[in-house]
This record gives sequence, C-alpha cells and structure tokens, in this order.
Amino acid sequence: MTKAKKRRGLVTFLKDFFIDVKKEGSKVIWTSKKNLLKYSIATLVFMLFICLFFVATDLIIALISYVKELFG
Repeated sequence: MTKAKKRRGLVTFLKDFFIDVKKEGSKVIWTSKKNLLKYSIATLVFMLFICLFFVATDLIIALISYVKELFG
C-alpha cells in the first residue's frame, strides 16, 4: 500500500458509501404511477399466459401418456 492510499475507518467508509448511494438515487428517473400500473398488469397477464401454457402442455403430455398406457 502506498502513502497516497490511506485506509479509511469503517465509519467513514460507510458514511461516504451512503452519501454516494443517496446521490445516485437522486439521479434515478422513476416511472409514473400510470406506467407502473400498466407494466405491472402486462407482467401479470404474461405470467398468467405462461402458467396456463405450461399447465396445458403438462395436461396434454399426461393425456398422451395415459392413452399410450391404455392401448399400448
């Protein structure tokens, strides 16, 4: 470690860290409530679609397996 790099204490490090976090947080552009609601609904609908897709796929595979066992 060179003389230019001095060790900071834990308290100083944490204080500087949280000050920087606050600065960066203020730079964030937050979405509006309207967009948040719209994207949340779109996400839930997509998740429901994917869920139904996999349930249907599972049922079809189970049906094929059952029919195969029945006749085969």
